[in-house]
Amino acid sequence: MGTHFGVARTGYGQLDPVEDIFHYDICWTDGAAPPLLGRYPAKAFGPKIVAALQKGQTIVIDDLFRSELSDDTQIHTDAKSVDTRAILVVPFIRDGRLQTIVYLNDRRPRAWHRDDTAFMEEIAERTRLVIERAAVEEQLRELNATLEGRVEARTRELRDTQEALLHSQKLEAIGQLVSGMAHDFNNVLAAIVGAYDLILRRPEDLDRVRRYAQGGLDAAERGAKLTAQLLAFARAQRIQLQPLLVCDVIRPLHDLLARTLGPMIKLNFQLNPNPVPVLADATQLEMMVLNLAINARDAMPHGGSLTISTYVRTIAGDSEIADNDYVEIAVRDSGTGMDDVTCRRAMEPFFTTKAVGKGTGLGLAQIYGSARQAGGTVRLESTLGEGTTVRVLLPCTTREPVATLPTSALAPVSDYGAVRILLVDDDDSVRTMVASALESHGHHVVEAANGNSALTLLDTQTVDIAIIDFAMPEMNGAELAARIAQTCPSLPVMFASGFADTDAIDAVMGGNAIMLRKPFRMDELLLAIDGLLAPRPLDSVA
Repeated sequence: MGTHFGVARTGYGQLDPVEDIFHYDICWTDGAAPPLLGRYPAKAFGPKIVAALQKGQTIVIDDLFRSELSDDTQIHTDAKSVDTRAILVVPFIRDGRLQTIVYLNDRRPRAWHRDDTAFMEEIAERTRLVIERAAVEEQLRELNATLEGRVEARTRELRDTQEALLHSQKLEAIGQLVSGMAHDFNNVLAAIVGAYDLILRRPEDLDRVRRYAQGGLDAAERGAKLTAQLLAFARAQRIQLQPLLVCDVIRPLHDLLARTLGPMIKLNFQLNPNPVPVLADATQLEMMVLNLAINARDAMPHGGSLTISTYVRTIAGDSEIADNDYVEIAVRDSGTGMDDVTCRRAMEPFFTTKAVGKGTGLGLAQIYGSARQAGGTVRLESTLGEGTTVRVLLPCTTREPVATLPTSALAPVSDYGAVRILLVDDDDSVRTMVASALESHGHHVVEAANGNSALTLLDTQTVDIAIIDFAMPEMNGAELAARIAQTCPSLPVMFASGFADTDAIDAVMGGNAIMLRKPFRMDELLLAIDGLLAPRPLDSVA
């Protein structure tokens, strides 16, 4: 770089904000100028230059002895000591603070060109990416150190996540993902905190309390959907495959999609009038369609058309999916399209063509992962300048479709009367809340904070079902279920967890585990209890 610019010296320095000292670790010289290495006070630049650097401004001075920015006797003295007359300094600001600089120095006055400044600013940006990557790596190392004492399941969760990140070699994208999710969760928390604050201020006004409580509940459910999306991408969330009609899932999304797309994009539905059931997860299917619509919208900044179609196709001899009939969901836009290279990489995790901060590259990768878990796949067709078609293929089934009811339609009605329930959860607040709600519906609840306490209670208490959290210290939910199966083989067990090692659960339950995703509403829990008891008569065990 020094040879390219024909300067006397070039290098890189990091600012210690506590001591206000620059550490110069990297320096090149032409052999005549003395190297700039070691520790130098930031004030050596002078107050005007330091103030400009702290604002993120590039410093371009043709002659230190003639510039208003450097009209200071001490600056002139320091410049002479390091044989410097002209400087070009590009700062890097992080979290609102000056972090590093990249600089060019010359021994003689020099008229810097715009190309010099632009090139140096590009180098500074690349340096910023390297620093952020190193910072994320350091954060991961620190996180590992704090989790050494956690249980096996949570340690495995972290290790798997870390391996996936290292494999992707896209650590800078993690910062975008985390910041975006933090923003969304802050909005969710603001709504929840605001609702509770208003309730506490006016607890006597029942109409207002109900309205505020509903607002808080709606916000909490938005937060749950954000968590579900992350877990689904990580393939950690249990996908509840069940027979359903694709049209019944997609058709109610029309108004939501229309609002999301905006008035400049025409939305067309061409749904098969003779639908065939598929094995899929309704929530994941909704997320697929919504993410594809958002991608299409972003590819049509000046408007266009989006067509969502469904067909039935017979596929045989495909190397990726089994021979079967498939329902194809085709999402076709009239947008900018993609070239062949971009199209081939579009479903790679973290690959994105969007500007920094506008996308993490998780959308298509998540859709592909969900389709593969359902036994299907995703095919992509695109022509630059003409548009893109994404085809999601889901396997058909001969099983009767399950009617999907909205949450508000669920009715907490039990055919079994009062049930004796063993509730195991290491989170005291969650356990107390769930126990109180169950008891308010007439059930009798025995609480345990961990697996060992639960086993001790089963030696002396009679219960009808067990509801178990998965991620608990000392003994996780799958291990506890295995112990219960040995001593109480006829006791029905349900897992209630926000994250679970589904392989560990399936190993114990033979693929028949009943999972209730946290956070859940009470009517969902009551219906799950009914479903757990429905296949068998109530047969208490001690």
